Amino acid sequence: MFKKTHIRSLLASVLIGSLATISTPVMATNEAMLDLLKILVNKGSITQGEYELLVNTAKADGEKVEGNINEMKAEVARKTRNLPKVTTKGRIKIESQDGSWAFQPIGRIMWDNIWTDDDGSTAEDSGSELRRARIGFKATFARVIKSKLELEFANSGTASWKDVWISYNGKNSLGKYFIKVGQHHIPFGHATISSSKYMPLMRRPLFGDGPQQSRNVGVALRQDNKRWLVHAGVFRPGISTGSDEIGDNSGTSDSIFTAIRVAGIPYMKDKKHLIHVGASYQHQNVNGDNFSNIDNALITHIGSGSTLDASFGTNTDEVDAYDLEAIAVWGSFHAVGEYVHWSVDDPDGDADLSAWAIDAGWFLTGESMKYKKGQFSGVSPKHAVGKGGMGAWQVAIRYENIDLNDNTTVGGDADVFTAGLNWHPVKNVRFMANYAKVLDYDRLGNANDGLEPSAFSIRSQVYW
Repeated sequence: MFKKTHIRSLLASVLIGSLATISTPVMATNEAMLDLLKILVNKGSITQGEYELLVNTAKADGEKVEGNINEMKAEVARKTRNLPKVTTKGRIKIESQDGSWAFQPIGRIMWDNIWTDDDGSTAEDSGSELRRARIGFKATFARVIKSKLELEFANSGTASWKDVWISYNGKNSLGKYFIKVGQHHIPFGHATISSSKYMPLMRRPLFGDGPQQSRNVGVALRQDNKRWLVHAGVFRPGISTGSDEIGDNSGTSDSIFTAIRVAGIPYMKDKKHLIHVGASYQHQNVNGDNFSNIDNALITHIGSGSTLDASFGTNTDEVDAYDLEAIAVWGSFHAVGEYVHWSVDDPDGDADLSAWAIDAGWFLTGESMKYKKGQFSGVSPKHAVGKGGMGAWQVAIRYENIDLNDNTTVGGDADVFTAGLNWHPVKNVRFMANYAKVLDYDRLGNANDGLEPSAFSIRSQVYW
């Protein structure tokens, strides 16, 4: 018959033998095992000396295993130090381990369907349209050199150029800066320079898709930090961009553009509670070329585009444009106000034209518009579809006016209201529904004078 001392010795031997033969990380660092040993010594099942021996053995094995793991990690790091990193957080990006070299494919697809009540208008059409279909890449070289190339295929499948540029990026005592050369955005205002991927409504304000030149070829310098930015450049008419997002300045091969945008954040509680204000100036020396300030439909992109049309001849000397902008982001709410004025110096009759728009939006699901260096950026749903959520839902509205009637220039004066509902099921995917209504249109002598068409539009969008 076993005595109590025999049972205690047998149990201790089994425990010692088990720890001596098993040296896995789980056994070596198992807090439950250490707790069990403490219980056994407290109950007298093992002696204090046996307890200390078992504990020391467990800790020694744990240190040995940890040392082996660290050696393995160091060896893996050494073997893979020259392999590129691949990230897939809303995009595919390939970069070197130190981030000095990188390559990222980019693109976007936007498919629209429009149903129009034209009220007799000859310029507002119903239909479907591949609004944007772009593909390209971004690249970084030796950390300080960056580049971008993007092509648009939505215009009958024929490729047209969008961004084609190279920049040098650096830091100084004022913050970050870049010098950019190639075809890129003219630094003027908020509406046109903002990406279509993030606009709360399907269309930019009327002044953003017409008078403002979107992209031209030139050189620009930008200096910014967390609270302010200065962006200026000199440009000439760009390479072919198709008909999307560029003013109709037919034959302006000799025009010279100079532009500057200055903006800052006078109030910033945090990234989701801030106020931005800015001002821009643009001068265009037409140099005798034909100049047409705007050619745009009021509520549809697929219309004939003759509803708004402030045209000038070949005698125009120069055009000055002024822009004031304000942005507020306050939690789930955002608002944007922008005013633009154009002064056209034309021997046949100078003209002062203007436009303004007020936008506002609210996320019903608690997200916030992401403000980044004077523009909006992507939205990440708090509770994405596929992860137990319903995505992000946003409502947005805009009221705007554009007045292209002045002196001998009769280009149209209109008030337009737009309302929209956006659904972001997951990051980088969005479905939009917009209703737009012309509230008043005044253009003496035009077939559409006094008409008030409306349109309902939906968009399916994905970008990467």
